[in-house]
Amino acid sequence: MSISENIETVVSTFQKGRALSERELGLDELITELNKFEMRYRSVAFEGASMGVALANSMETWKVYAQKTARHATQVHIGLGWAIAECQMNLASTLSEIEPEMRVKVLDGFGYWNGLFQRRATIRTQQIPENITPEFQSGFDQGVGRAIWYITKGEVDKVVNIINHFSEDRRPNLWQGIGVASTYVGGCSDELIAELKSAAGEFKTNFEKGIGAAEESMIKSKETD
Repeated sequence: MSISENIETVVSTFQKGRALSERELGLDELITELNKFEMRYRSVAFEGASMGVALANSMETWKVYAQKTARHATQVHIGLGWAIAECQMNLASTLSEIEPEMRVKVLDGFGYWNGLFQRRATIRTQQIPENITPEFQSGFDQGVGRAIWYITKGEVDKVVNIINHFSEDRRPNLWQGIGVASTYVGGCSDELIAELKSAAGEFKTNFEKGIGAAEESMIKSKETD
């Protein structure tokens, strides 16, 4: 499939996962249903459901969901970031309840949501929300980078044009987000990846780090108990 087709599949799968979480299912039954999704995009369904579980329940219930779905930890924590942004939960307070190594994933989801649904402020005018302190910004910007990939549908010239409007200190994490998104969505030829590496220039290492992070999370999601 092309990048655009893969993006459509990702969006549809996320929405289906969230819809499942809104049914009156216990967590175990919900997880059983989520495990029926195609392996390639299954973690996206868990991400959508994570958002729904967080929106409809207490953090304690969401934590149980996260424990039961540990192989999809990256996407599950990104889904929590969506929920925080959607209902304007207290970001700092919620992050304090998350293990330190996963906070960047929550911030990624928060940044991604803002990139999509607060596009004028987040991408067109490069604003940073008041609750994004310097310690939170790297994860937030990775999520914004992922949003840029989805918005541009992988058109390199558009990616570069948007990123170059951001201050230089933000570009490393934006390019890392591009690396994550381009790998996770798929549909990229070797030629396109080479073109992206060239376009990233001095931030090539950040782009490659994003590729590695996405590959690692995809491998983990396929592990068996």
